Amino acid sequence: MKLLGILSIALSLIVTASGVQAQCTHCQGASPCQLYVAAYCTNVHWPRYYVPPARNAVNSAYAVMINNGWRRQCLLGDYHFEPGTNQLTNAGKLKAKWILTQAPQEQRTVYVQRGEDQSATASRIAAVHSWAANQSSVAEPIMVNDTHLVSEGHPAGAVDNMFVGFQSNQPAPMLPAASGSSSAVSSQ
Repeated sequence: MKLLGILSIALSLIVTASGVQAQCTHCQGASPCQLYVAAYCTNVHWPRYYVPPARNAVNSAYAVMINNGWRRQCLLGDYHFEPGTNQLTNAGKLKAKWILTQAPQEQRTVYVQRGEDQSATASRIAAVHSWAANQSSVAEPIMVNDTHLVSEGHPAGAVDNMFVGFQSNQPAPMLPAASGSSSAVSSQ
């Protein structure tokens, strides 16, 4: 009896739904039973059709993060250029050499932090190109792009002074003074 009641409710819902779906050209001429089977199959297989787009969305976000990380890693900032001439410093030459020889082949683009004006940025890019042209290890032409990213580094001299100052101001290691009382008394 219960089963008959459930079936009658389900059939009445299907008939009601078929009246609403009858406006759809795809559903016209379909019987309520066919609509029920189609709805059942859609519900059973529901997440299957949404998983690939969700995975693609997650993976595309990871790809953007990875590219931004490589752009930051291959960035030459203010501390890699001389303040007056915009020529590469020793640290800038070392970093550019690492980018051109050690970074993965598809990530070997040098990004230069923009200068105060267009001419400063252009002279920085020209300095990187001229330095790379003189290197024997670089065979193919390099790509150098300017970027709005800001290098958040510190000059190597300042970092070295901080660590040297820390080491020179460290107190000498010493043991605490003996208190004179001990728990073990020797009997001699």
